[in-house]
Amino acid sequence: MDLPPAYTPLMAFVAPATTRAELWRLLAGAGLIVMLSLVMATAFGALIGAVLPADSYTTYIEATSQGPGEVLYLLFGFGFLLIATLVTVDILHGRPPGTLLGRPRLALWHGGRVLVALLALNLALWVLPPWEGDSLQAGLPFVTWLTLLPVALIAVLLQVSTEEVLFRGYILQQLAARFAHPAIWMVLPSALFGLLHHDPTLGANSVWLMGSAMLFGIAASDLTARSGSLGPAIALHFANNASAFLLVTAQDQLSGLALYRLTVDLTDPATLRTVLLIDTGAMLCSWLAARIALRR
Repeated sequence: MDLPPAYTPLMAFVAPATTRAELWRLLAGAGLIVMLSLVMATAFGALIGAVLPADSYTTYIEATSQGPGEVLYLLFGFGFLLIATLVTVDILHGRPPGTLLGRPRLALWHGGRVLVALLALNLALWVLPPWEGDSLQAGLPFVTWLTLLPVALIAVLLQVSTEEVLFRGYILQQLAARFAHPAIWMVLPSALFGLLHHDPTLGANSVWLMGSAMLFGIAASDLTARSGSLGPAIALHFANNASAFLLVTAQDQLSGLALYRLTVDLTDPATLRTVLLIDTGAMLCSWLAARIALRR
């Protein structure tokens, strides 16, 4: 694999995927992951309906269709996708699921360094002017938010880890095992990641959302290639989503765990583009901070 010097660690990260790197296995794996995750999610819903009495089941549905329950249910639901990915790697590619992370100690070490850098960056962004307090309104009561925070952080970590294991782990590794050029193993998974963020309710502005998600995928792929593990990408994703889900959110349907809500009209195309531009700028700052942390 002929790679730029900065991406040399990618070779060790991709090595476990080289023995069974046929494209048909990747395509079959993608289908198997989708099928298994849907089967598990459907079976879980049926199990809940069968175990709980009718009145309790109604209470359960109501609890997970509004407020914090809705967001927690959504985030923990990614566990089915994670299990499906790990099973697929074992069945179709004959390698330990842990190889999706890279070397575990290296992933933990790199991820920890990046997370510390991102916490410092986000603290600075919050403390430094300009302040936009007038555009914020209270979300969850502070005591309720603090009580839910531990389980909410676990839920966000599960969600971001699942997406990184799938896109920057499984898909990136399998493509890089066959194609050396970054345009394939970096851009293609990121483009797919962006497409899956399509939101038809946003109309033409959905393109901006998909573009921002694709750019994030490229940044996460870059960190993965530079470090040789998923640790930095997971840390970058965790810092981004923890802020969006738990601190300040502008999306009403995903605001159940947030301490604050941004009072902007996302149905206005110009406003939405401005919000996405700010979020993308903050993400790029986080990516640069992660790269600096990896150089230390």
